Amino acid sequence: MLHALRRELIPGLSTFFTIAYLLLLYPQILSEAGVDFGSALTATILTLFLSTLLLALYGHFPYVLAPGLSVGVYLAYSLLLEQKAPWPTALGIIFWAGIALFLLSLFKVRQKILFHLPPSIRSASIGGIGIFLIFVAFKGLGILILDPVSFFRFGAFFTLPNGIALFGLALLFILYRLQIQASFLIAILLSWAISLFLNLSSWHGLVSLPAPLTSFFQIDFWAPFQLQWIGGLLTVLLISLFDTTAAITVLAKLSHRSDASGRIQGIDRMVIPDGLGSILASVLGTGTVAFLLESATGIKAGGKTGWTALIAALLSLGCLFFYPLISSIPFFAVAPALIAIGCLMASELKEVSWRDLTEAVPALFIAVTIPLTFSVYRGFALGFISYVLLKTLSGRAKEVHLVSWALSLLFALHYLFIILMV
Repeated sequence: MLHALRRELIPGLSTFFTIAYLLLLYPQILSEAGVDFGSALTATILTLFLSTLLLALYGHFPYVLAPGLSVGVYLAYSLLLEQKAPWPTALGIIFWAGIALFLLSLFKVRQKILFHLPPSIRSASIGGIGIFLIFVAFKGLGILILDPVSFFRFGAFFTLPNGIALFGLALLFILYRLQIQASFLIAILLSWAISLFLNLSSWHGLVSLPAPLTSFFQIDFWAPFQLQWIGGLLTVLLISLFDTTAAITVLAKLSHRSDASGRIQGIDRMVIPDGLGSILASVLGTGTVAFLLESATGIKAGGKTGWTALIAALLSLGCLFFYPLISSIPFFAVAPALIAIGCLMASELKEVSWRDLTEAVPALFIAVTIPLTFSVYRGFALGFISYVLLKTLSGRAKEVHLVSWALSLLFALHYLFIILMV
């Protein structure tokens, strides 16, 4: 055991320094929508630690589970800010999404769904959410302002904070290109240091007791079943499925857990902790969990077992006591990480079959609708419904899997109910 621990120590450290930026970024996103920053930080760290511990003990994989950035941005900017959902309602949506993910995993339905989602729609959804993340960062920096006539208009671009954000973004891409493991974290901390030097942010201290977890068990269990929130529940479920599909495909390949046909060994032991972790996340006060692609850093450094992920999770747990330091970091210092992640996700659009109109048109609808409307749900609905219609009208209905038929029907029925209720 001690030998295994020593062998996995360097990979675990590598993983921690790669994922540490999430502890700075995720609470910032939730706080933008009015969630208490301290509580969001404590919930994020505890969710990461407990979910990863569960995965490490049950599955023995060198992967970190943590609140997913895509769901976090959807919760903050679509559900809380745009639709004015109360935070307990959002946590109720996370709870039932977690229950659904767990049951689908337990009965091995989720494993089948993962590999029968249309590839073009999956790629377009990841890409569209990536562009959405970029828009969110630009909106937070005041570069883009919502406009009822032209969707968006330029705001104050040439400001000192935005200049620091641009510096952080350039530095991040340089470090990332040089394959520096902690590139995200370094860019954020240097941008913050410059802001402190220029008196653009304030120093709140270094260490303290963990911030109170005010969101603990603040779940509204029944609100998600009201008609206006069912779409949110379906959206969180789909984002979680897309996130899982993309992440475990890459991580399994890197850790040599997938065969030549693409079948992933031990997938049941991967997805069950994911569902349980999402239920736990709702109790603590964050969004559904996702496999962090940054776990690839630890795998490349030689990580082979759950010890790698557990070491990273234990180091993350120690960050609970650095709440004053983390709360000192302004949004414009973490925005470069959000933009960079958005760019990486948007690169998925190249995987769309653009020459096939039955694939390209639904993909384009998704990729454009999500960022322009700040609604992941509308993008998903338009994409799946148009996909099934175009395939059917072109005489290629046999290419549409039952999963796509079911999802398009759910979206269509939901919109029909909304129309009839008006």
